[in-house]
Amino acid sequence: MAIQIEFEGYVNEVKPFDWGTVYNVSHRQVIKNAAGQWETAGYDYFDVSVQKGTPELPKDQKVKVKGTLKTKRFDKKDGSKGIGLQVRAVDITPMEKPASVPDMQTIWPEVKQVPEENAPF
Repeated sequence: MAIQIEFEGYVNEVKPFDWGTVYNVSHRQVIKNAAGQWETAGYDYFDVSVQKGTPELPKDQKVKVKGTLKTKRFDKKDGSKGIGLQVRAVDITPMEKPASVPDMQTIWPEVKQVPEENAPF
């Protein structure tokens, strides 16, 4: 039985082949710090393969990937061993990048921020 995987990430590289395309997709690892805030702990990089005929995605596109996970052992240039994470995609869906949240003063300049101690509730 294959390992099923689903994640969101960003396309870093696009490698077209006769049989399909391989996208290198990065996924951000997050953890809660001591203050309870989420922070980036690192990144995972997956080579995601799709069959020919799948709509092409540009570099920097945010995507949602569903598929099966495979590992590949390889020799690094320095002679040490490495393991690559590969995904055979069943579905790869483009997503909208999150918009930056504008400052409320730019949306409604006439609205003034009230100090918390003066709030009516």
